[in-house]
Amino acid sequence: MTWTLLLSLLVKSSLIAGAGLICARVLSRRPAERADILRGVVCLLLTLPILMAVLPNLTLTLLPAAPTPTAVLPMWRGEVGPVAGLEVSASLPWPTAATAVGLLWLLGVAMLAGRLLLGLHTLNRWTRDGRAVKCAAWSAPLDVLSPSARPRLVASDHLSSPLSWGVSPGVILVDPASLAERQAAPAILAHELAHLRRNDWIFLILSRLALALFWFNPLVWRLHAELVARSEEAADESALQTVDRRLYARTLVRLAAQPAPYAATAMAADARTLKTRIACIMSDTNARRRPLTIALSVVALAAVATPLAALELSRKRAETPVAVDTMREATPEAAVLVLTGRAAETTPLRLIRTVSVKAPPAPPAPPAPPPVPSWSSSAAVPAPPAPPSPPAHPAPPSRSVSYTYTVNGSPEDQQMAEEARQIAADVRARAADARRQAVETRRQAVEARRQAQDARLAGERAQQQARQAERRGGADLARGAEQMRAGAAQMRTESVRLQDPTYRARQIAENRARGNTVTDAELRALSASLPARADEMLRRADDLERQAARMTGR
Repeated sequence: MTWTLLLSLLVKSSLIAGAGLICARVLSRRPAERADILRGVVCLLLTLPILMAVLPNLTLTLLPAAPTPTAVLPMWRGEVGPVAGLEVSASLPWPTAATAVGLLWLLGVAMLAGRLLLGLHTLNRWTRDGRAVKCAAWSAPLDVLSPSARPRLVASDHLSSPLSWGVSPGVILVDPASLAERQAAPAILAHELAHLRRNDWIFLILSRLALALFWFNPLVWRLHAELVARSEEAADESALQTVDRRLYARTLVRLAAQPAPYAATAMAADARTLKTRIACIMSDTNARRRPLTIALSVVALAAVATPLAALELSRKRAETPVAVDTMREATPEAAVLVLTGRAAETTPLRLIRTVSVKAPPAPPAPPAPPPVPSWSSSAAVPAPPAPPSPPAHPAPPSRSVSYTYTVNGSPEDQQMAEEARQIAADVRARAADARRQAVETRRQAVEARRQAQDARLAGERAQQQARQAERRGGADLARGAEQMRAGAAQMRTESVRLQDPTYRARQIAENRARGNTVTDAELRALSASLPARADEMLRRADDLERQAARMTGR
């Protein structure tokens, strides 16, 4: 396990999980379709290591170059024999940083996988130790199913909230408190049957496996949480086709914030999302199904993830140092610089630098001694003349150093060098143009960012005004609902009054005085119809209050 592999897994899993979360939020509003997209992303994450091992590598050089080790020349080679009085001991080396990171990753995988296995063992034990539910209120919704699609209904004292698990037909576990409330049985069974029909438990296990494999990536944790939330909303949407909304919402509120095993999801698993789920349950807005869009989005994510898995991050190539071979015994006439190794293979110049030094002139020879004359023995020998004074020592000659550069190449090489200089000049000119274009691009980017910020501020102001208008409209609707309730109360009061014959006679007289003709039969019919009109007005008032609550956000 190396730093490069862990970094590659982090980058690739982040790109896949992030793209899946964005697609699930943007492409659809239905919880079931969002859950399907997130399921596909989980499967792509699980196949990512397999694709990295099977597909041919596409190298992408992004990591910095590794430091080049310094070569050490061996001073002596041979075997070391035992030496008297000397004891040699060796110790194991410390683990490297890459090994420590690999062990830490394996430890996280083992912990999450062990927690998942412990949850599965707990579910199996609770199912085995539970008792079958015989109550007619709970077994009646399951009797209409075929025997092959009928799940086991088990009551367990270890639970605090109903849950379902297993492959179809699966198992539904019910806690004692829920078992005592028979009126909640249709809502609970409809929710858990929706989970089993959609195979949510299987994808929950796959998501937890991906979480164990990529536990170091926060986006994978976010992906798992989104999949659990969208699966619960999809089960709610399916259950509302057969269960009353108010009964279902009351059941969810009672079961909120109840813990569940790690390998299963309870009916109200997360109290933080309860408000969103209740709002979705009480609203009738159903988005249009788009299965083709969901399938194409999953295929597009797979098409992006496949070449992404083949990419391999590699380090940049380190520069090979130039080895300089200096002559141990340099001659006084020339010194030569020799390039060896990789630099000698890639250098384009063939220049030899020659330094010539003129040697100093030799000193003048001393004068020859004068000849000795022959004298007779009787003659006196004269004294020898004094030797001439030695000439002055000449001044040291000045040394002249000349540098001679010799091109060791043919005319074709010279032409290639000239072309290389022209190409270098063109490259410098293009680089200057690129710098000017980069400056202009940066200026345009700054201007675009400023315009985007202005547009964002304008959009925020527009949204704020829209929210204020919506709140005002909600307040108007709330006042209208109150007026309708008051009108309904007046209708009920008038209906009761019209049942009195004296009140009807007085109403007939008052209408006759105003020029209107009203009979006693008409007043009795009006008294009988007013309660129904009051009920209709109350239903409209309830609708107005729900609309006002959605508009005001309460």
